[in-house]
Amino acid sequence: MTMRISTALMHSQNLQGLLQRQQGLARTQQEMISGSKLLSAADDPAAFANAQRLDHAVAALEQYERNSGVVGHRLRLQEQSLDDAGDVLIRARELAIQANSGALSDPDRAAIAAELRSLREGMLGIANRDDGAGRRLFAGTRDGVVPFVDTGDAVSYAGNDGHNDIDIAADLAVADADPGSDIFMRVRTGDGEIRGRAGAGNTGNGVLQSSGVTDYAAWGGASLTVQFTAPDAYQVVDAGGAVLATGTYVADSAIAAGGVQLELTGSPAAGDSFTVERAPTRDVFATLDRLADALEAPAATAAERARRDNVVSASIADLGTAQNHMLGVRAGTGNRLATLEATADARSAEDVSLAATLSSLRDVDYAEAATQLSLHLTALEAAQRTMVRVQGLSLFDALR
Repeated sequence: MTMRISTALMHSQNLQGLLQRQQGLARTQQEMISGSKLLSAADDPAAFANAQRLDHAVAALEQYERNSGVVGHRLRLQEQSLDDAGDVLIRARELAIQANSGALSDPDRAAIAAELRSLREGMLGIANRDDGAGRRLFAGTRDGVVPFVDTGDAVSYAGNDGHNDIDIAADLAVADADPGSDIFMRVRTGDGEIRGRAGAGNTGNGVLQSSGVTDYAAWGGASLTVQFTAPDAYQVVDAGGAVLATGTYVADSAIAAGGVQLELTGSPAAGDSFTVERAPTRDVFATLDRLADALEAPAATAAERARRDNVVSASIADLGTAQNHMLGVRAGTGNRLATLEATADARSAEDVSLAATLSSLRDVDYAEAATQLSLHLTALEAAQRTMVRVQGLSLFDALR
């Protein structure tokens, strides 16, 4: 049985073949122009889905990079601010040590107090710095407020205790800055653990030079008071008034009881007292104000001079502890900056890996594509010649 092939069928087959060759050629051209072999999900559904997933991962890395840049900028500004604040405290402590001398005159102390006031203003400016983008560094999570407000007698904090945790990697967030309340307002006094203070009503000229813990187990954080029952006799009582120890006072000697030790100079009067307690917190502005006030106050009597000297001696310790506090916060800032650097390295490595995987899924191999283009062109030319030859086969041509 002979199958009859009509002219129309041959023309249809030739046309279909020609269109297929043109479609393959156009496809290869489009791939070479776009650089991608995944022009639609239908090309390779699994590869297309994987590429989409990797695109999302790359976009997340880019967002983490932007976040890291913002956090790094604010942390570097914080570190610089803490460095500047530390310089202020170093100078203030130098002035306190300078003021702790009986050889100074009242004008000398007034000049020191004036410089301390200036340092306080400088510290206030540091505490109110912004990040260059309209946000204050030390306002916590509150925007649009000046965090530290000078009311004249004291400095109040208008920010909050929060901090902005910014994602810099999957499952890793870093605080962009510390709240100002932690940095400037809640600073330990004394040596950071214990603080000694002279009684406000003391009438003698005894000066508390230092206090410290000798036995933490025996002390336990309790408040203890040395009460002078006579200029040369004292008793140590706890917060409930129970007598823990008694003794004879000798100037420039230590008094030890209840796990703590005090060193006194001068001659306390009967009824004078000196208390040691767990170190409370105070803002750095109040510490500077307290020292300046003491230096500016008149000191005509021995008791007034002792009162001033007690404040100056305590301020030296308070400012030293404040310096350590700033260094501690700065160390934490440095740790976060180190985390940013380490995370940046990890992000860079992951970005390279994702780019390589995406390239294998989506990018065109131009050598292969050029070969395919050449094959499509050859096939298209052959199809065109075949179609021309077939179109020339006519019975009427044979009858001529």
